[in-house]
Amino acid sequence: MTDSIKADRVPVICRVMHIAEVYEDDALFREGRVGLTVAYDEGDTYAYMLFVDLNDDGRIERIVSSQENYTIEYDDLRLSLDESPYRFKTVPHTVKDWIAALSIWLETDNLDVDDFYKYIAEDTKVVFQKGDAESITLENGLDVEDYFDQLMNQHFAAVPHIIRDEEDKLILIYGPMSLIVSLNEEGELALISMYIDTRDEDEALDDIGYIEEDLAELAEENIDEEF
Repeated sequence: MTDSIKADRVPVICRVMHIAEVYEDDALFREGRVGLTVAYDEGDTYAYMLFVDLNDDGRIERIVSSQENYTIEYDDLRLSLDESPYRFKTVPHTVKDWIAALSIWLETDNLDVDDFYKYIAEDTKVVFQKGDAESITLENGLDVEDYFDQLMNQHFAAVPHIIRDEEDKLILIYGPMSLIVSLNEEGELALISMYIDTRDEDEALDDIGYIEEDLAELAEENIDEEF
């Protein structure tokens, strides 16, 4: 199943949920069991559920795919103020490190911003564009520290998810917003490009290429200016 999704480059959306009601006596799982729904489109309709079993050492023992009939409730992943904010476990040095942190920031709104800014470079840039409006550019690391959290204050009825484009590059999708990250030759964060698609849903449906093209163009323009 996973190999098929990878081969076809099918983006999926996973949401954390728990079982609220069980209908069959011989069902595999009981009420309260936490899992993931896997969907191919936004919304409450999903294709199947995934559950993870751990062994005594806390390692994954098996992953179960299920289409059994349960009543489920989705869990709110926005952490409370009593919980520790997310911090980088090691120095970020890959696009995946930065994309994952940005996804957690948007998903939970509980990220250690000071820790995040500690790893940006002096010449890190951010380009933000909404529809056809003029883009906003944060020209350096100091600007990023002062204003980037305002650009990240975006809330949509969606779950952030990471996909790969045809060139195997990572893109973070959050509702109508798409985000890509570029690194410099030293592996430092060079550019974050953010784009919000303001077209009608019918026009934008499944048109990731439109977003990729705009993001890539913004990234290339800013990298060309820098070098």
